[in-house]
Amino acid sequence: MRLITLVALLAVLALPAPATYAIPLEFVAVLSPSNEIPPATGSSGTGLAKVFLDPAAHTIQINVTFSGLTTNDVAAHIHCCLPSPFFPMNVGVATTVPAFPGFPLGVTSGTYSSALLSLTDSGTYNPMFVMAQGGIGNAEAALVAGIENRETYLNIHTVMFGGGEIRGFLVAPEPATLMLLGTGLVALAGIAWRRHRRT
Repeated sequence: MRLITLVALLAVLALPAPATYAIPLEFVAVLSPSNEIPPATGSSGTGLAKVFLDPAAHTIQINVTFSGLTTNDVAAHIHCCLPSPFFPMNVGVATTVPAFPGFPLGVTSGTYSSALLSLTDSGTYNPMFVMAQGGIGNAEAALVAGIENRETYLNIHTVMFGGGEIRGFLVAPEPATLMLLGTGLVALAGIAWRRHRRT
């Protein structure tokens, strides 16, 4: 009976939470040369970004891992806002320029994890984005909506590819990923239960 209860609990925990309780929200971007416009041909650069957005607390955290860039990186930021999800065009930089605070520049590979950045702090944004939106409050609303609506991308610019070498659209993780996590948790619970019964 305990095993059934444990399995049921783990299955419930693996389900996506309703949007009103899903804070902070997680978004991911697979960074690739083919996502750039025009594509960064000749680059074998790759990367993965995870963005944790908490609209209620007005914070954002950015984690990026990248490697294989053709030349040293010179900038990294989030661009916003595309006219529709995944629209194939370049748009302006929304976050700090040239890069997120503390982002490793002058390298071809690296790992970055930001502190919590305040979405109410002008230092989090590109001043041109704030001006275009008509102030910090509007800039925050536009960035949050852009991320939630798949109308933003994160990219890394390099010496060779000043317009961007690797780019990825920020999207919420697929429900299938959450289901896979839940299945794994259930399997681990079953193994732990079997080991417990043997002792």
